[in-house]
Amino acid sequence: MPRTFRGEEPRFPESGAIEEYKARSMIEEYRGLAIVFAILFLALAVYFVKSVLAAPKPKPPPTQSVYVEMVPQNTPPQPQR
Repeated sequence: MPRTFRGEEPRFPESGAIEEYKARSMIEEYRGLAIVFAILFLALAVYFVKSVLAAPKPKPPPTQSVYVEMVPQNTPPQPQR
C-alpha cells in the first residue's frame, strides 16, 4: 500500500535532483553528420576556387597569314560586230 494511503507524507525528490527534460536540437542530434557535410562543402569550395584561379590562360589567336590574290574585275562582254 502506498504511503499516501497510510497517512504518511509523500517524499518529493530534492530540488535539482531531477533535471528537466530538454529536447536535443537538430545540430546536437546530427553533429557528426553536420561536421562531415561542412568539411565536404569546404573541400568543394576550395576545389572550385582553385580550379578557377589556376585555370590556364587562353592562348591568343594565331596570327593569320593570308595570301590575297588580285582578281581581275569582270568587264562586260564586248558586243560582236
